Amino acid sequence: MPLGFLRKAIIDVYGCSSLEPCEGLNASTFRTYMYLVKVDKPVGPRDVMRGADLSSPSVAYRNLQKLLDLGLIVKDEYNNYVVKERVNKKGYVWIGRTLMPSYVIIGFIFMGILIGEIGILIPHIVRGMPIQESFWFLVITTIVAASLFLVEAFRFRMRSKNQL
Repeated sequence: MPLGFLRKAIIDVYGCSSLEPCEGLNASTFRTYMYLVKVDKPVGPRDVMRGADLSSPSVAYRNLQKLLDLGLIVKDEYNNYVVKERVNKKGYVWIGRTLMPSYVIIGFIFMGILIGEIGILIPHIVRGMPIQESFWFLVITTIVAASLFLVEAFRFRMRSKNQL
């Protein structure tokens, strides 16, 4: 009970702690938030409408009000909006101004390992030197792991787009 109260107090004071518990963060509002993060400068509702591909300025304004109420953005003296701070989304990592699925990072790590393994493998093939079966097993395992993580990242991203 005290931890729930503490979490609620933190969210009340500092705004939303992550994108999951925020009520009212639908696909349109999330696109608005992501647009504001990408432009990283104060923008008005019409700019948000164009940039986030929304149907009208009133939809943009409503989304901006939701984000303002959640404490994710602030309004400046010229009635423009800017992101207050970037928040996390479960299963994603911020890379610059882009929100990437964590699976992509792990998939690219395995791809880097695979490139290193191929770098070791090529001189052996060119010189006609024998290659141990355990090394082939390692290469195949790395290919499977990289493929699985990258496919899962793609599926995770598609599933997230449909849910938001």
